[in-house]
Amino acid sequence: MADIANNYQIKYSEKWGSYLQQEASRLEKYVTVESGLSGKMVAFDQYGLLTFNEKTTRMQATELDEAPTTRRVMYPKIFTKAVGFDEFDAKKLANIDVPVSKTIEGLRAAAGRCMDQVMLNGFMGTCYVGENGTDSVEFSSSQVIDNDYVESGSAIATDLTLGKLRKALAMLQKAEAWNEERRAYGDELVLACTSSQIAALLKEPEVGSFDYNTARALVEGKIDSFLGFRIIRTEQLPIDDSGNRSCLAWVKSKAQFGLWEDFKVKLSVRDDLDEALQIRAKFACGATRLQEEAFVKILCKEN
Repeated sequence: MADIANNYQIKYSEKWGSYLQQEASRLEKYVTVESGLSGKMVAFDQYGLLTFNEKTTRMQATELDEAPTTRRVMYPKIFTKAVGFDEFDAKKLANIDVPVSKTIEGLRAAAGRCMDQVMLNGFMGTCYVGENGTDSVEFSSSQVIDNDYVESGSAIATDLTLGKLRKALAMLQKAEAWNEERRAYGDELVLACTSSQIAALLKEPEVGSFDYNTARALVEGKIDSFLGFRIIRTEQLPIDDSGNRSCLAWVKSKAQFGLWEDFKVKLSVRDDLDEALQIRAKFACGATRLQEEAFVKILCKEN
């Protein structure tokens, strides 16, 4: 006679779970967003700096200068994703529903991550300028803090330190990209880094000190602001060929993100695929630096 264990049944769940993931854009709140864009590209015209000439003689000839204007151009990137379910999937799944709502949630989360990547690529990569938007501008090496930067002593490759953070702040202030008056007008100073850099900062005595910081870093183990920077964690920051993580500090008003079309989902029945259910999502967006001096790349050697 067979053992009753041979008749043990498998109990399946009746709800769909989800993989761990970043579920929304983390950067969109900390950049300048313009929606409803159209055209093959969008130009952002800016007025440059003026300087005065000293008058040295009486009734000298007037020198007429051209207005110092520049143009930054942003191009759209179009993204689509379609997921399908066969007409008999619902019957074959028995006591568990076809995961339509989970699919829509997953598409929305993927769109948020993708938009963050477009922003990071636009802010750290090649930008385009000129009348026709065909002249390329790479990220300036003068706006990069090396991985071995120290305020004093021997240079040594490190993860994020307060010294590097202070250096980034000083660079932005020296270029007049940032001052506290800008905050009063809704501008913001932002730092994007990974969990490794946050862990490194939490080890810094100043960050964990009540004299320098709020109790949040000690009690909750997280930092959302320090030295005037709004700190945003993202695990999408690139690693260069030397193994350095590229963190990025910027001024919100100079980080331009544009939406040609915001995230949209459409459900339809595909008669050409035996009435399969199609869930299709799409969006189009782009990003660019508006001014080089408003961005600082911080190279970090992660442990």
